[in-house]
Amino acid sequence: MTTQNYGTVASRNLIRAELQMLKMVETIQVLGKFGDQKEQPLNKTDSVVFRRLKPFNANSSEVPGITAANFITSEGTTPQSNTISYTDVTTTVEQFAVLFKYSSKAELMYEDDIPMDMQKLTSQTLAEVAELVAYGQVKAGSSVLYANGSTRTGVNTAISLRKLQAAARTMETNRAKHVTSMIAAGQNFGTAPVEDCYLVFYHTDGTSDVRALPGFTKRVEYGSAIKPVHPREVGACEEFRFIPSPLFAPYLTAGSATTNGMVATSGSVDVYPFVVIGESAFGHVSLKGNGYTGINPTVISSKIKNHANPSGMFGYVGADFWYSCVRLNENWMTRIEAGVTDLA
Repeated sequence: MTTQNYGTVASRNLIRAELQMLKMVETIQVLGKFGDQKEQPLNKTDSVVFRRLKPFNANSSEVPGITAANFITSEGTTPQSNTISYTDVTTTVEQFAVLFKYSSKAELMYEDDIPMDMQKLTSQTLAEVAELVAYGQVKAGSSVLYANGSTRTGVNTAISLRKLQAAARTMETNRAKHVTSMIAAGQNFGTAPVEDCYLVFYHTDGTSDVRALPGFTKRVEYGSAIKPVHPREVGACEEFRFIPSPLFAPYLTAGSATTNGMVATSGSVDVYPFVVIGESAFGHVSLKGNGYTGINPTVISSKIKNHANPSGMFGYVGADFWYSCVRLNENWMTRIEAGVTDLA
């Protein structure tokens, strides 16, 4: 005998909840809107491989070694043949979930719409989880500069244009390219073009210092000729676009004991990562595509009675998703560790 369960056919409530959650997730995503996107089809392995082509005659750091004179040909002579090689970067997707439980009395009698508010909080929570996973990856890159000195423990200076230029110089030497696309909104895979630039991700505490950079242009002053690459973008300076998020937390009390007017939680300067990103520096994997948004909602009203809830005394709201973020090329991203001016 076949039983018609709530999940046998996706109800309109579930579909509506899924799309609402996705819409709210996209308003929170910052890092989640950039980087290479890879689709992992359903019912496949949990390990995913990103593959990149190595530059010609690359050294151990994958910087190309090209000497023009070596490419001169002689009449009647076949040029020397070469081979190509790749670098594989493997990552494993993991499942993340959040679940809320409420009583039938709360659903029936509470003045606020408890289940709907739980859906909103589920979306916000999962979006922040994904952002924190991505942030943990990009801030752990091996390429790092310090606003002053040569160690994190000595940092007590704000971000500067000179350090940003130094980061760009290193990345350019390593053949990094400007970001030219972002992950498109919606439930399917795809990208949307953006104006080429290097992206700088940082904590919102640093915005006053970013605005103080020489030549900084506020987003509202772009005019019609330049479009922001992200809704959270605050402005631009030279080839850099600045995108803050309150989720990109600093290393608390990790800097110098001489605060020099910087924010210091407990005596020593809090050190803030400013992560400069080029094209294809990092990537994401999620179970998404072909109509599946990557978010699998749980919306079970207390009115739904079953063997686990025979009297309809409680309901659930939640969601789960599979996700992974990975650094793809350390040469195409640089972290600048700096202090943030204490506005107090």
